[in-house]
Amino acid sequence: MLAKNSLQIDLEKIISHFNNNGFYLLKNFFQREVAENATQWLKKQNHKELAKTVGDQEPGVPLAVYQNIHKGKSPIAQLASNQKMLSIASKLMGNQVYIWSSKVNLKAAWAGTAEYYHQDYVYWKDRGYKNMNMMTCMIFTEPHGVKNGGLHVLPGSHKKGFIEHELFININGLAKFMIPPKDLDRLYKECGLKCIKAKPGDVLFFHTGLIHGSAHNISNQSRMIILTQLNTIGNKPTDVYINTREFNLERT
Repeated sequence: MLAKNSLQIDLEKIISHFNNNGFYLLKNFFQREVAENATQWLKKQNHKELAKTVGDQEPGVPLAVYQNIHKGKSPIAQLASNQKMLSIASKLMGNQVYIWSSKVNLKAAWAGTAEYYHQDYVYWKDRGYKNMNMMTCMIFTEPHGVKNGGLHVLPGSHKKGFIEHELFININGLAKFMIPPKDLDRLYKECGLKCIKAKPGDVLFFHTGLIHGSAHNISNQSRMIILTQLNTIGNKPTDVYINTREFNLERT
């Protein structure tokens, strides 16, 4: 499953880059054909059945989000729960990590919607997670870049701490959060902006405080990614069920 050259990695270099920038793109971590096989497997499934709520869909798109995918034996689950990937994530965070959530984001050709700039922690802090010692592994299963709504990040923005967000209603009717443009103007001057260009089999490790977003996909190239969301064992959450229920009711 792993690409041969992924076994020869300079951990010190990766950790240093991650600490400074809030992310690290590890090229060729998985074999390309394994990543592409995960894409093909999902395309063969009944997307309407996989969508659990209206929020998992978008206009003209029967499945935009496929939730809770790291358990089981599917090609996607095997990528999402890869133990070597989790081991690297633990070293980057300086603490053992565990999977607490996972999903696939499908940015469909011609229609995939935008993701406004935000920090992932905005969705977890009110659910009982005390700090931002969390991260995400983004596994690329299709070519990913500027043309098909590729991810953009503000390098080093995880060092700024939590930024206040604004609530808005997304195109699929979900209540989402975004960092106000006036704050992004200032943060852009301080951090700059980088588009993540990746190929099937690459993995992006990024901190939950890293500011990121992506544009609409108005190209003919779909853009699928697997997201394995991780928490550190030292960041023990409290009253997650109660807090999550209240958080979701407030968003509704």
